[in-house]
Amino acid sequence: MIKYIGSKRALIPWIVEVVDAVAEATEVRQVVDLFSGSGRVGHALKAQGYFVASNDINAYAHVLATCLVQADRNTYSPEHIQPMLEHLMGLEGKEGYFTQTFCREARFFQPKNGARVDAMRAEIEVMAKDDPVLKAILLTSLILAADRVDSTTGVQMAYLKQWAPRAHKDMELRYPDLLPGPGQAFRTDALELASEVSGDLIYLDPPYNQHAYLSNYHIWETLVLQDKPEAYGIARKRVDCRTRKSPFNSKRKAADALHSVLDNIRIENVLL
Repeated sequence: MIKYIGSKRALIPWIVEVVDAVAEATEVRQVVDLFSGSGRVGHALKAQGYFVASNDINAYAHVLATCLVQADRNTYSPEHIQPMLEHLMGLEGKEGYFTQTFCREARFFQPKNGARVDAMRAEIEVMAKDDPVLKAILLTSLILAADRVDSTTGVQMAYLKQWAPRAHKDMELRYPDLLPGPGQAFRTDALELASEVSGDLIYLDPPYNQHAYLSNYHIWETLVLQDKPEAYGIARKRVDCRTRKSPFNSKRKAADALHSVLDNIRIENVLL
């Protein structure tokens, strides 16, 4: 899993325990994760045998959920995916937008790894153009590989003044931790999806401060979208970080937004 602020890594056993306890009292087969983020919670619940529907408004989070929650290991097995990862790792680096923006204008990654990201990202577009789930798997592997050689404290609002030791390592693509069985990934505004999605239990972990996840992880958004956006500031953030605002990041609007979600969901069991 990627380094992620607000990650529930330490709370996963407790969250699973609570869901299992509810499932013992009332039938729970399908769980909805309305703010999926890194996909860690949805992945853990799928591992417990629940059908999980994960949602997030950010493109990178949707890719992670498509890989970690929706993709079926039986269909996308290591034997099927590993040769593709080896092909990508064998590509010669070729500097492009990613290297220029995040390695030279900023210092999030060493240029040698940035060039490999550029080459691999372009090839993924060709390899998986007709299979969005395969594309999500390959992109997740690329994101995880880049995350292991970045030079940050865990968010992309800034980079370290001195290179992190891990930044000097060469990127390595690995097969993501796919699970067998079905799941579903959405990319929809939570306020809109709340009234439409169905399930037996809904897990709510909305943003809880003024910093938008888009700004915290803008590099992953740009890597996934491959849209070469106009960038600004020392961190070379996407210009739409200035305009794509969530009410959950507003002290004035957050409470009303959460009330709206709770008022509109049609699912009996809520874990907040």
